[in-house]
Order: sequence, then structure tokens, then C-alpha cells
Amino acid sequence: MVKLATPRSPQEIGPEWLTDALRAGGVIKSANVIKVEPTIIGAGAGFLGQLAKLAVTYDRAEAGAPASIIAKLPTLDPGGRQVANMLRFYEREVMFYRELSPAISLPVPKLYYSAMDVEGDEYLLLLQDLAPAKEGDEATGVSVEDAELAIRSLAQFQADWWQSPRLAQMAWMPYVNDPVNCAAQDSYQQAWGPFCQLFGDALSPRMMALGEEMQQKVIALLNAVAPEPRTILHGDFRGDNVFYGDGKTAPRFSVIDWQITNKGRGVFDVAYFLATSVTPEVRREHEMRLIRLWHDIISDKNDTKDYPYEAAVHDYRVSSLFMHVYTVVALGTLDMANERGVMLFNEWLRRRVAAIDELDCYELMPP
Repeated sequence: MVKLATPRSPQEIGPEWLTDALRAGGVIKSANVIKVEPTIIGAGAGFLGQLAKLAVTYDRAEAGAPASIIAKLPTLDPGGRQVANMLRFYEREVMFYRELSPAISLPVPKLYYSAMDVEGDEYLLLLQDLAPAKEGDEATGVSVEDAELAIRSLAQFQADWWQSPRLAQMAWMPYVNDPVNCAAQDSYQQAWGPFCQLFGDALSPRMMALGEEMQQKVIALLNAVAPEPRTILHGDFRGDNVFYGDGKTAPRFSVIDWQITNKGRGVFDVAYFLATSVTPEVRREHEMRLIRLWHDIISDKNDTKDYPYEAAVHDYRVSSLFMHVYTVVALGTLDMANERGVMLFNEWLRRRVAAIDELDCYELMPP
């Protein structure tokens, strides 16, 4: 099979190229694409990639030929692309869709075609459009009902992979504290100065001191959430990366954006979601109940006598503390680009700092 050239932007995806890509992916056989209309989506939601919805017209009807396709390519922002390449985010996501997505119970978009050339820094995914499912609205905060569905679905997925021997067979998926992830300490140190210039006035002296100390503690925090028991982490489990459907025309719940998938302690994803995607008021009222729900579902399928609920709460607090690493790297590195991005970044800061304060995570900083 002839290797297709990889487009660098959605606008470069033309009818002939898309026909060849869909044929290579086994999606179409006889039909030909005669028109492609890209619409940029995800503005202010996805900061490490270009996302577009492709409206596709064919020269004939063919069963299974998608009329709408999601194209995902690397970001053109130099700062975001540098971070993503250093942490192998694009490579991880392509491998997830190629090797893992058919083997998990959690609904994710179907893969139509993928391209990856690590040395050439070329990546592309053509994925199923999940419409009419609706994306979670992280900027305003998801409801407690939707948050509970997210945690329940996550727990059922992670229970299937809890301490699974299959984890060791996926060499492309790093452990939380693998060297590729430990590079986050360098990213944090580089982002700390710009972050302070932009957002330092919004932090208390105590949070500023914590952020300063964290420059030398990122790897130690990763080590804290890396030991067994392990499962698969989404790594970026938040409202803008989940979809809610009616259960008939679209799955009740589905998850996108698997760039940061890891192997580690599963409650990390619970902390990420609740510290990022709901308001502090909702998190404060419901977080312990939702941690209990997550732990109960894990325990129904696995032996967790060596990992009681109290241990999950401790790891939840450590993970909430680690959220400040994501906050600093994102807000100090990425281009906010638009009004929603500015709003979202400010909400991340407000919600995650509130979680650190209210859970008294300061005492959990490694020595």
C-alpha cells in the first residue's frame, strides 16, 4: 500500500486524499469522496491539537460511509507542540486508537484512519463524529448528575484493567513516573515564570510558596501516584473531553482525547475531573461520595483489601495537589487564543486552587 502524505491542517484534506485514507482504513470500498468541507471546532477546548469536522460528500451511496468525520492534527502553536512532542502525546493517542480502543468497554470514537511519523513530526487521526451526543461544558461546570455518570463510567472501565497483566504488554503507554512523564518537571520550571507574570496576583502567598517549591517536586509527586495497584488512566479526564448522549442515537457517555493515557493509580482521574470540571461548590458537597462510588465499583470486580477507601482518599488528595502542575504548565505555556480559552484557564486556576486549599493538600508535598 502506498504511504499517503499527511496533511498539516484540516484545510489540506481534499477529496482525493480522503478517499484514499478511507479506503486504506477499510471504511469505504466503491464510493469516492467528491467534496470535503472542514469546519474548525473545539476552539477554547482543545489546546494541543487542531480539530475539524469534515462534511463529506460521495459520488454514490455506500453503507457505512460517514457523512461527517472528525479530523485531529497536532497544534500549530509552537509552545503547545513542543510540550506535546516532549511528552509523546500525539504518539500515545494514535497508539491508543490503533491498539486499545477496540478492547475496552468504555465508548470512544471509531477510528477511520491514522497516520504517524514520529521522526517527521506528522500525526493525524480521522475519527467518528459522536453527534448527536453533546460535549460536557467545562467552562460553566458539568452538573452533579453528569459528574456522577462520568465517575461511574470511569470506574467500570478502570475496574476491567485493575492490576491487569495486560498493562505490562503495552510498551507504548508509559507508567505515570516514566522518564517521558518526568519531563513535566522541566516543563513546569519553564512555565513557572510566565505563569507568575500572568496569574501570580490571583494566588495567595501560601499558594505562591507551594508553586515555587513544586518546581523541584513534580517527579516526587508522580512517584507518589505511580505504585500498584495500577490501572489505565485517561490522564486528561475533564468535561470538555466527555460526551453525553441519549443512549439510543448516541452512547449515554463516551470519552475522547487519549493523548495523556498512562498506567498508574486510577483515582488520579477522579481528582482531575472533580478539581477541573465541576464548580468548587459541587465538588465540596459530593466529592467524598463520588470517591466512595468509584472505590465500590472497583472493589466489586477486584480484590482491594490492600487498597481501602481511605487509601483512595489519600491518593485523591495527592492527585489534587498535582493538578497545580497541569495548571502552571498550561497557563504558562499555551496560547489561550480566544475568549472561551481565557475563561476556561481562569476556571481551572480557581477550581484547582480551591481543591488544594479545602483538602489541605499542602501537607502532602513530598519532602
